[in-house]
Amino acid sequence: MSSEIYQPTSEQLQRWAELDELDKYASAGIMSEEEQEQRVTAYLDKNYYPNLLEKVRQKKQKVQRFLAHLEQREQLLVAVIEREAQASSTTNSSH
Repeated sequence: MSSEIYQPTSEQLQRWAELDELDKYASAGIMSEEEQEQRVTAYLDKNYYPNLLEKVRQKKQKVQRFLAHLEQREQLLVAVIEREAQASSTTNSSH
């Protein structure tokens, strides 16, 4: 193992600084000025909350329909499992 201390080059330091700058926005993302303006305008709109409520309700309906579909599939699978268990027990009891 070398006793020398690692010294990055100026190019490496610059690149690391650029990456650090990008990392600050990695989770939030950077909005363009146009997107920022659209969001502020939407927020200041008197219909912002009613529109948002409508979107939430639409999404809720979609999720409820999907949940109903899953519940039907669950019932079907339970019925198939019960039939197979019943058929298996009938076959085993006849032997």
